[in-house]
Amino acid sequence: MVRISTRSYTSQVLKQIRVETNDPEAGLVTFTLKAQVVEILKVAPRLVNFGKILQNQTSVRELVCENQGKDPVRVLSVETRPPTLLSLGGQEPFVLKPGQSRAIVVKLSSGSSEGYVHGYVRLKTDLEFLPEKIVRVRADVKKKQDPGQ
Repeated sequence: MVRISTRSYTSQVLKQIRVETNDPEAGLVTFTLKAQVVEILKVAPRLVNFGKILQNQTSVRELVCENQGKDPVRVLSVETRPPTLLSLGGQEPFVLKPGQSRAIVVKLSSGSSEGYVHGYVRLKTDLEFLPEKIVRVRADVKKKQDPGQ
């Protein structure tokens, strides 16, 4: 039996499996595995990049969740980490019918530290094969220039 993870794939997957046999005539046998990965719950963008942002500034981006499957998908919770950096605009559990989409507003508060900051948004679902979906978030916090300089 051969298993592959489709976790980071969103379209077609093509893998080759090489098997060495003890058969002198066969020697090396190559199997080709081809699969079409269907993303049931699509979340775009896959990475939220706030880019350069000044210290103590707030910025907002939008995630769009879309049900590309044939059955309803229940999003049980949406949470952000770290909560000191990221927050959501009052997100309650929701159900997406097939073909339906919904926007989620993500707010970043840069704070007083400089440098790259990272976090994530986690969506928990009722899908057995996709209990959660994680979207990474990043920003580059720059120092505010004094007006006198």
